[in-house]
Amino acid sequence: MFETRQRHDVARGITGSGGRIEVTEEMWRKTACEFSELLNDGTVSPSELLELCLARHARYNPVLNAIVTLSLDEARAAARVADSRQREGKRLSAIDGIPITIKDNLYARGMRATWGSRLFADFVPTHDDICVERLRAAGAVVLGKTNTPELAMAGYTDNLLFGPTRNPWNLELIPGGSSGGATASVATAMTPFAVGTDAGGSIRTPASYTGLVGLRPSNGRIPRRHGFPPIAHDFQVIAPLARTVADAKLLYEVLAGPDPRDPASLRLPVETPARMPSALCIRVVTDVNGEPVDAEVRASVRAAASVVADLGYQVEEGPAPYDLEGVRAIYSTFAAAGAARVLERFDGWRGNVSENIAVMGATGLQISATQYVNALDRLTGIRADVSAAWRDFDVLLTPTAATLPWPLQQSHPATIDGRPAHPRSASIFTTWVNAVGHPAISVPVTPSASGLPIGMQLVGRFGAEALLFDIAARFEAVRPWADRWPAIATDAILADRP
Repeated sequence: MFETRQRHDVARGITGSGGRIEVTEEMWRKTACEFSELLNDGTVSPSELLELCLARHARYNPVLNAIVTLSLDEARAAARVADSRQREGKRLSAIDGIPITIKDNLYARGMRATWGSRLFADFVPTHDDICVERLRAAGAVVLGKTNTPELAMAGYTDNLLFGPTRNPWNLELIPGGSSGGATASVATAMTPFAVGTDAGGSIRTPASYTGLVGLRPSNGRIPRRHGFPPIAHDFQVIAPLARTVADAKLLYEVLAGPDPRDPASLRLPVETPARMPSALCIRVVTDVNGEPVDAEVRASVRAAASVVADLGYQVEEGPAPYDLEGVRAIYSTFAAAGAARVLERFDGWRGNVSENIAVMGATGLQISATQYVNALDRLTGIRADVSAAWRDFDVLLTPTAATLPWPLQQSHPATIDGRPAHPRSASIFTTWVNAVGHPAISVPVTPSASGLPIGMQLVGRFGAEALLFDIAARFEAVRPWADRWPAIATDAILADRP
């Protein structure tokens, strides 16, 4: 048995004899699940895996600007402790000893948390958010924090503190936002997976733009405590990011589950096994209110829907079950008020934030309590309407983003499908999911003609993460993407950089 495995490992870039192997650079192509198997066998140590990730970081982060705080000493100390557990046969979990990054809007004790803002440039929390607490308890090695736009409130990743993060597939394009740093790091194998957040598409859209898997779980599925205040009511959730569905599920299972410190996590339905494909109806939506959608995106997602139909699911096209303009209005109110609640705590904040955040904060300071409560009332109505519409289907299938990624210097695409676009044009398929609190997963489909990744989004009923993972895994099995890598990940374009 060992000889068979060893021959396979040599083909994947691992060499050696006996029970130990030599870690080579080619190991970066492995998934988190594959790394877990090697760690469980004792054929690779956590410290060796960490150094492999650090080598990737040293090579690619100066170009991409994905990881903004590196916790080197702490990570190496955690890896050494994981080494000891491994030698004793006492690994804590399937992710014990695997490096991971955390988005810079989450608390990790003793590690700078800037929220992408000069206002928090020197802030170091003394507590872990629950998700980080669970990562540590599971033995994960926290490598550092990833870049995010200021207050995590943009569809691109740039801020006055650290500057822009670049898309590994094209260095002149955005990787999406607000978890752009996380996706750029995973897309180049600096770590096999990452933890981000999603308030309006912030994990799914960057995953779509970088060829990864991003899950927006149901509200409360991953509990929260000890973090920055909410910006958009309860729209934001902790979100796992990975290269494959299995890796995303591996991380999700560590993060998910109730905690009495977050009452919302106690109200989730128990996840039930997925039903047979023939018993499920999937509605395909590629148009919302006549909003522009990139032709390549639409064609790729429709082709993917045909593949899903071939898997035995009932697939039919239909209208979007949500009020797009209503969602936009509610989100704008919540976001402006949320920004204002943060900014007003700081004297002289206007000179220390970006123009976009300054405008948002100034708008929020003018919102009355009545206006805010009215937005809450409208949100209740939208949630009721969407829940009622879900009787007609089990899962919604849409593009993740309405467009391909755009140039770094722009806050949003100038046009989509030849038509003028505005800052919310790219997110017509994502923000409504946050408004209703349902789970959604983005998975890669056929790339564009230029090679840029495209994502397909699957949205389920509240609490239906298990179903989404099952459909996504079935799709991945017939249309795998794990071997697609941006050229920079293989050093094919580094020689062209100064």
